[in-house]
Amino acid sequence: MAHEKRIPTPQKTKKSTNDIPLTSEYLLVVLSDLSTRIARYFGSMAPVNLVVHGGVVMVLHEGLKTRPYTLDIDYCHRGFVVEWANRGLCDADARLKKCIAETAERFDLGPDWMNAHADTALPHRPPLEKAPQTYDHVWHAAMEKQNMEDNTIYRSDYLRLIAVPWSWGVALKLQRYLKFDPYDIACILNRGKTIRAVRHWDLRTIEVWLRQQCSALGYDWFSAEQIYIMRERMQHAICFAQKIEAEGKAQLMTLQQQSQQQYFFSQKPQHAGTSFTNVVRVR
Repeated sequence: MAHEKRIPTPQKTKKSTNDIPLTSEYLLVVLSDLSTRIARYFGSMAPVNLVVHGGVVMVLHEGLKTRPYTLDIDYCHRGFVVEWANRGLCDADARLKKCIAETAERFDLGPDWMNAHADTALPHRPPLEKAPQTYDHVWHAAMEKQNMEDNTIYRSDYLRLIAVPWSWGVALKLQRYLKFDPYDIACILNRGKTIRAVRHWDLRTIEVWLRQQCSALGYDWFSAEQIYIMRERMQHAICFAQKIEAEGKAQLMTLQQQSQQQYFFSQKPQHAGTSFTNVVRVR
């Protein structure tokens, strides 16, 4: 009788970070491999739903595809663990990490090609006596039925990647506002106009939207300086979105680089990369 071929445990890569560009085409290959491994380790309990944010959304979302590649996939691990514990699988954490590591080994990707580093900065409610499990606000918002229908960016029999709602995508990028964040926010704002979700973006419209949809970030507890910085970034993103509309998609990447330089050279040093997560991380 033929024996099932044993899959060796992947060796740790020598890379500390991934340096292989994950284009939309290559992501489909890599995610297909990951999906196959998930089928092996999760079996009939699959599919696995992973809530994602960051560059992978800009690369894979059918309504965007505004970046040529990303170097990693940011996903919400905390919500994933709670979901699977509720389903009775308490080692889902280890199973998923093994799948991710094996795929990294297969394609020589860095160990952070799929990571949850940002989980530490995402708002969540810790376990309480009446609610003994951690409640991840971003994860739950992403798993709403309408968002799953609109923002599932990868789907196979065993794996689904679900992008966070647009409001959370903008809110999280405004917190950091580095690298591609200004560009990504501008593209998301223009996406909202394209699908007629909004006719016109202005400072008040964005702020009301984020305060309503992402209140767990604790905007009401922001200091005057933090509110000033947030609004400054919002206004910059609005102007950038308008410029993208005027110039057209052909100039997107050039505009991103120019806008990023103009913004950061005009700000006080402490504004660049200022994070708001120290205000209220747990709500």
